[in-house]
Amino acid sequence: MRWLFPGKEVRIDAPCLDCGDPIVVRMRDEEILEVDPPGTVGHTVRSFTKRSDESSAFR
Repeated sequence: MRWLFPGKEVRIDAPCLDCGDPIVVRMRDEEILEVDPPGTVGHTVRSFTKRSDESSAFR
């Protein structure tokens, strides 16, 4: 998240796609500050890291 919101705290509120229960994730840069409920597992199809090659959408 650092390249999008450097130094800022980001809070993500989303429903669980399986059961609909609320999920909260708070981050600052690469640090995870809170995950609720504990033990929540996430998945991304693509890394959100900034890449330097020409094929990257993040320049």
